[in-house]
Parts: sequence; structure tokens; C-alpha cells
Amino acid sequence: MHIGTRPVKNPQISIEAIKMLRRRGYEVKLVMISAPISIPSDEVVEFRNGITENEKLELLCRAKALILPSSYEALPYVTLETMACGRPGVVSSAVPKEVVIDSYNGLRAHRPDPRDYAAALERLLTDQELWLKLSRNGREFIKQFNYIEIANKYINLIKNLYGR
Repeated sequence: MHIGTRPVKNPQISIEAIKMLRRRGYEVKLVMISAPISIPSDEVVEFRNGITENEKLELLCRAKALILPSSYEALPYVTLETMACGRPGVVSSAVPKEVVIDSYNGLRAHRPDPRDYAAALERLLTDQELWLKLSRNGREFIKQFNYIEIANKYINLIKNLYGR
């Protein structure tokens, strides 16, 4: 799965990586959530536009992996959503290292080259043990983003600062 077709999201890298995998014999399809770009939906790419947040999460949870070859990212929530679904991401070096830890809760492609993304995706397709490890670690990692626990930490911090 790939989300976004703005130039900074580099959709062409994801498309080309999937095409490479198909040439190697893998029967994979890229689901791209966004408005279609200049290529039509076909056996390689399926565009999904105008879907609800629940539909997006259902697609993420059914995907084998997220591909995020962005040139720029701050805190990409989609990586957290993907981890919550137990799915690993293959991300660019633009994703903060604190969010996707290479070979712990996802894989990083260090160059904006479709070959790097195809190689990482191929690892996920062929190494079930790696996929399961990244999935388990992602689900564990995401627990630190529980908003209730974070809110309670802020409340306790404020109480300690003001002695109340």
C-alpha cells in the first residue's frame, strides 16, 4: 500500500518497485490511496480515492506492507497506523529514525531508488520470520502512543510543577 500522490510522496518509486517484483514473478499489486495520477488503474496499481478513514484502516490491515518513499516527512501517522495493524513499513530515510527503526519495526530504504524498495519488499515476501518480527515489534512500539497515557503523564507533570 502507498498513500498520497503529491510529488513529495514519490508514488513513481512505489509503482516501479511493484513492477520490478512482478517481473521477478511475485503476484503483488499496489493499492494507492489518493487521486489517480497519469497512469490508469491496472493489474499493477489500484487507485482508491474518496474513501473513509475506516476503509483506509481496513486496507492497511489487509496489506502486506506500507511503502513510504517520501522525500519529506515529519511524523507520518500512517506508519503508526500501519504498525497498529501489525504491518511493517518500507520507508525512506525522510521518516524519523525514532519512528521506524530499521529491521526492528520496519525496513528503511536509504536511497530514493525503486530497486531498494523492491529489495526490501522482497525480503518481506520471502522471509516470514522477519515479517512476523517486524509485525510484533511494531505492535509493541505503537503502545507508547496511547493518548490517554500521554494525557495522564501531562497531568502528573503539571501537578508536580505546581505542587497540586
